[in-house]
This record gives sequence, structure tokens and C-alpha cells, in this order.
Amino acid sequence: MVCYGMDMTLDMTTPMTTPMSTQLSTLVQGDRPLPEHLAGRVSQLIQSSKAENTLRAYASDLACFTRWCDSKGRQVLPASPETVAAYVADHAGVWKVSTLCRRVAAISEAHKLAQLVNPCAHVVVTETLSGLRRQNTRNREQAAGLLAGDLVKILQAITGTELADYRDKALLLVGWCAALRRSELAGLTWGQVERDPDGVRLHLMNTKTDKGGEGQTVGLSYDETERCPVRALLEYKERLGRLDRVLVADHAHVFTQLSRWGKPKGNLAGQGVATILQRRAAAAGLVGHYSGHSLRVGLIQQAKLAGVEDSVVMATTRHKGVSMLKQYQGTAGLVSRAAHKGLLA
Repeated sequence: MVCYGMDMTLDMTTPMTTPMSTQLSTLVQGDRPLPEHLAGRVSQLIQSSKAENTLRAYASDLACFTRWCDSKGRQVLPASPETVAAYVADHAGVWKVSTLCRRVAAISEAHKLAQLVNPCAHVVVTETLSGLRRQNTRNREQAAGLLAGDLVKILQAITGTELADYRDKALLLVGWCAALRRSELAGLTWGQVERDPDGVRLHLMNTKTDKGGEGQTVGLSYDETERCPVRALLEYKERLGRLDRVLVADHAHVFTQLSRWGKPKGNLAGQGVATILQRRAAAAGLVGHYSGHSLRVGLIQQAKLAGVEDSVVMATTRHKGVSMLKQYQGTAGLVSRAAHKGLLA
């Protein structure tokens, strides 16, 4: 078996033509290592099985585990179940439970990729995580949902005619109406926006729930009100195209960063989505903590309050099951739609 120290962590974000295929060929050392061409093909398939954001997170998490092991004099690969459990215990209360679970998942993936016995499947690790979850009695932290009334207030406060005003209005409406994740908003290109007689179709690729890499499609319909997501998007595109047609080419990202002078200067990152929402909410006088996920959560919660069927909501959110949808819905409608309502009339 192979032991990696600080200088030999497994890089899960390296492009196909770089050392990842070489790493794969050397992971299984012995009499017959993988041929280079086969290792490269395996590398391609492995990377295609994960979204880019997931790969980046795993690489960062594995680097963190490596540093911790190095400081404690512990072996990284293969790691013992006791090492992983100690890693979890040492960071309990420091990181959120969800963060620790993701980092354990990264350690697990690294061992699977290296064809080593997975310590994370051992009862010592699973029971440690179980105990951690039981001890953590706080409600799971979740972004505050941006409900329709507050979204309207934000939009009403956007009264300017600068490119940033058109961009932010389109971003907020598209993100909310299509229940997009911040990474999906940031990664959206004009080639993924298809006109439709009733609005537009957004063809999303490499999304969190698209495990097969087949792509997912979300529809945005024309709305007769001034808060139409389709018109906002097309007005923004028209303004952007006036500056340079390259900015609205199929390969160009829809939502761009803007300089202090309002000039496009590169792709908008996921954190940029949160920054725009927070800035616009503050300008509208809203109090509360919003994140880039608040648009998606808000649409789900508002649909719940309006009595929209779960199956209809899931067609937009692309959830595979109702359990996660219920989690996002939270207590929305708990009182107004209480089971006893109207029964004693």
C-alpha cells in the first residue's frame, strides 16, 4: 500500500492531460501497474463522475486532512479508522457537522480512488459521526429564504439604468423563479439559454443533482407583470450586447463581474451572487442574513405557502425526492395550513 505525506496528496481537480493519470497509474503499485493510456481513460471517467465544484471541495478537504495528519504524525493514505475518528473529534464544535461530513466523504473518495480499504466505512467512524450529529442539537443552519414580498421590495428599489441594475434585476428574477443554486447562476452561459414561444429554457449542465451528467432543463415563463424573469433577462442581454457582441456569444457567461465603472471584467463567481443579493437587500432596507442560496430556498418556501403541489415544485427545483424538498420548505405554511383549519366550521 502507498502512504502519502504532504507532498503526495491526491489531486482530484487536475485536468486529464496533467499528472492525475500518472497518479492513477502509480496508486496501485506492484508487479503490474495500470498502463498510462488506461490510467488516463480511468482518470477521465472518474473526473466526469463528479461536478467541478465537488472535485474542488474534495481536493481542499483532503489537503486539510493531510495537514492535520502531518501535525499529529499520522498516516494519510491508508488512514486508520481511529485516525479519521480522531480527526472528526478534534474538529467537533469548530466546523459545522455538514462540513465535517463532507471532509470525511473526501477522505473516503481518496481511499476508493487509491484502491485502499476505506476507513470511513468502519463502525468507529460511522458511530463517531452519529454521536456528533446527536450532540449537535442546534437546528441545521440554512439560508434564510427570500420570499416573494421581500423580492418585490428589492426589485422596486432597483431604479437605475446602469448595466449593473439590469444585471442584478435579471439575476435575482432568474435565480428565484428557476430556483437556481448560486453555482448554477454563476456558471450559466448564453448557449444554455434557449428561446421558447412561452419564455425561455435553461439547459443546465454538471449540476449537483445531475449525477449522470445528462443535463437538466428548467423553464421560465413570460409573466404579465413588470417582474417578468424572461423580459428582465432579455433586456439585460440586449444592454450587454450593445457593449460587445462577444459578451452574448454562446460561450460567454450570462452574469459577469462589473468594474466600478460598470464595465464587464470576467465571470461572476458563486460568492458574487450572494454579494449582489446582500447589497440589494440592504439597499431595500431589508433586515436579515441572506446568502446565494436564499433565492432557491425562497421560491420553495413561497410555493409551499401558495399550496403548489410538491411534484410541480420539484419539476423546477429538480429534486429527486420529497425529503430534501421538505427540509427546504421548513416551517413555511405550518400555521396557515394547519391540519385542523376549517374542520370545526
